[in-house]
Formats: sequence, C-alpha cells, structure tokens
Amino acid sequence: MIIYFMYLSIVKPHLEQKKMMNIFFNDAMHELKTPLGVASINLEMLDVKTKHTHRIKSALKQMKITYEDVEYYIKNRQVDFPKINLNLSNFLKDRIKFLSTIAHSKNMEIISNIEDSLCIYMSEIEATRLIDNNISNAIKYSDVSSKIIVTLKKDRGYAVFTIKDFGKGIKDPKNIWNRYTREDVSLGGFGLGLNIVLNICLKYNISYKVDSDYGKGSTFVYKIPLYTDKFLDKVI
Repeated sequence: MIIYFMYLSIVKPHLEQKKMMNIFFNDAMHELKTPLGVASINLEMLDVKTKHTHRIKSALKQMKITYEDVEYYIKNRQVDFPKINLNLSNFLKDRIKFLSTIAHSKNMEIISNIEDSLCIYMSEIEATRLIDNNISNAIKYSDVSSKIIVTLKKDRGYAVFTIKDFGKGIKDPKNIWNRYTREDVSLGGFGLGLNIVLNICLKYNISYKVDSDYGKGSTFVYKIPLYTDKFLDKVI
C-alpha cells in the first residue's frame, strides 16, 4: 500500500511530466524544421552572392547543426539509426564543403588532408554528428582569419580523424564531454555537441582524446575502427 502511494505521489507525476516534455520537444522540433528549410531553399533560389547572403547562409547552417543535435538527442534512445558501409573519406570531404561556408564567414580556412577509400561501419546520421560537432566547434572557438587542419589517415585497423585549431584552447578538457557544458556561454549553443560525440564514441568503440594548450588551440583525435567483414561479425 505504501509503495503504491509512493508511485502515485512521486513516480507517476514524474513519468507524466517526462512524457509531456517529449511531446513538447517533438512538436517544437517539427515547427522549427519547416521555416528553416523554407529559408534555406529560398536563399538558394535568390542566387545572389554578397557578403550579406553569405552571412545568412552561414547562420542557417549553424542553426541546422544545432537543430540536428537536438533532434538526435531526442531520438537517440528511441530510434535505431541504420548502419552502412560508409566511405568516410568521401563523406568527410562533403561535410567539410558544407562547413566551409561557416568558416568563410569568419575569414577562416579549413585545410584538409584526407586519405582515400577509408570505410567504416556507421550510420550517416551519427557520422554527421561526429564530424559536424567537432569542426563547427573548432570554427566557433577559433579567432577570425585563423585556420583549421582536418586530417584522416589509416593507422593499422583504424581511420584516425584529427581536428586541429589555433583558437582559444580549453580550460578543462575533461569537463567538455559533460552534457550542457559550454566553454564560453557568450557563443551560444546548448552544450550538447561533445556529449553526443562522446556517446557515439562509446557506441562504436571509438577511442578519443583531446590535447589543448589554453590560449593557443586544441587538437581532437578519434580512432574509428575500419570496416571489415571480421569487424562486421562482431557488431551484428
């Protein structure tokens, strides 16, 4: 009887509140997706290239990354994202092309050195979150007119993905993986990005590390298992 009373007074209201919050976030994400898509499509249709339209395009892409982070965070425990044999080399080149617009808005350059034909077994959605969060963070926390170096190379059975920036550096590298953590709150965001990256790393047995020299920049390194038939047998 006491346990039932505790359920009614404590557990049930919590579950109902959680259900309502999930409904709210799903509805909110749906309402945001349509205007974001409309704005992006209409900007492309204008076919006008000025510094102002470039800034708008950059801002829309930053909003898209934030939107997709929140959407992934909501769906992650509910949806099993389909994994494929993904050519990470080509995929990374495409993501750099997408993110270059944001970099150019700060007069920054993304320098890449990508080894061809490196394949991994991962969903495209999670590969996007892994890449976009790292490179967009490097852009966000770097100085205007600086550069970012992105490399992808093979090291035995791994694809080693490295992002090096020459920005502010990180005060507490261990803390950045925690949810809602932001090094500089004035730069916006929800503090979800690197926590999402951490969970993807744990899910796919990706080793990760960060080296940072505060005031000079940071280097993030990820060792992602390469796709092989033997590896596939382990994860299925």
